[in-house]
Amino acid sequence: MIASRTSSSNLTNNFTSLNLAISKLIDKQEKDWGYFQVKKEEEFYSLHLPFLPCLRLYQNTASNIYKAYWSNPKDSVPDLKDKTKSPQIYIKKKTQKVYAPQQPRLQKKQKTYEVIYQYDSRTEIHLISKIVANAIRDKIEQSVSNVSQDEIMPLVMVREEI
Repeated sequence: MIASRTSSSNLTNNFTSLNLAISKLIDKQEKDWGYFQVKKEEEFYSLHLPFLPCLRLYQNTASNIYKAYWSNPKDSVPDLKDKTKSPQIYIKKKTQKVYAPQQPRLQKKQKTYEVIYQYDSRTEIHLISKIVANAIRDKIEQSVSNVSQDEIMPLVMVREEI
């Protein structure tokens, strides 16, 4: 397992068109023009890539649930209730009690979001998974910016799983 905090902007500077398509995918917007296309399929949004499998992303932004599956574009969308097929990108959430740095005797809650993407030996798939995982991390960081008094700012990180 490798933890990374690489900025998604570093990864996408050379891939402007791909970056735009991934932004549309994360923002749940269809894109039917250009080299990379995003289409809505049932509760998934799919990133269609020429000569590669498509990435199907399910997201529930209200509870920060993201699941992404690589599959053949001609296959049907994955069944979310089917536990035999695991997603290639997903979120692990934890809540733990920690001591506040300003008040060392006071315990506060801190949520941890781990965006986990699976290692893939295909270079293109691996790179795109990493870019999507970083984009999801950025989206979660934006959505959890407001915390209550009894909580510490949530920790959001990306991890590659082999």
